[in-house]
Amino acid sequence: MFDRLRKAFSATGSSSGAPGRPVTNRDVSRWAADQRLPIVAHATDGHFDLGGDIHGHPWRLECSTPTRDYVQGLELRGRADVGADPDAAVMVINRPLQEVLERTAYDEITDTLQTAISTSLPEEMRWLSMYEEVTWPGLPASFRDHFTVVAERIEQAQRWIHAPVVSQLLNAVEGEGGAERAKSPMVLMLARGKVYLRLEHTQRSLAEIAHAKQLLLVAGQAALQNLPPMSVAGPDDEAGFGR
Repeated sequence: MFDRLRKAFSATGSSSGAPGRPVTNRDVSRWAADQRLPIVAHATDGHFDLGGDIHGHPWRLECSTPTRDYVQGLELRGRADVGADPDAAVMVINRPLQEVLERTAYDEITDTLQTAISTSLPEEMRWLSMYEEVTWPGLPASFRDHFTVVAERIEQAQRWIHAPVVSQLLNAVEGEGGAERAKSPMVLMLARGKVYLRLEHTQRSLAEIAHAKQLLLVAGQAALQNLPPMSVAGPDDEAGFGR
């Protein structure tokens, strides 16, 4: 099944690289020093870990060997432990990846005569089968062209995917180099009180790393401010999250 998934995503036009010299660990280390970010550069070029905090909540961005079969080359993975509402379940996924995962899940079910998605499959694939796509009037048409939002409850998505997050996502796919990034796998997820980011390091550029870092921080800030845990939410917030 995973061989089929790799082939399916390759057919969408995802590229393993971009013109120009790939960024080196020395380049990344210098950039991180300018940003005053602690970094650990590994022996293998292109592999590194950097991090910081969002109002005292830690975040981390790493680049290494992919942990998902639909990612080619190197994978940028981010996590921000912002302590948001642990019941919030929202995912933003770019449409090329959505189409591949849904098609692969359908093929898996029909091939094995199953009626449900296996728990061994990636979480993002299971969420596409569990949750409905949500949209609301405030989302720009260009955002809906590029991305799908799925959520357990639409009000959680509306609170998290607000203007700064939408802007960062659109900048990634409509700014410089965005046409290539728009075709590459990208997942932004809010689950278990944390924000997760996963994308293909397609262009191997500092700009792509900077985009990933800024998106993670903006999404983490939005979750921290707009989806606090029930224990610290006000009366109006608690009513809004009633089941």
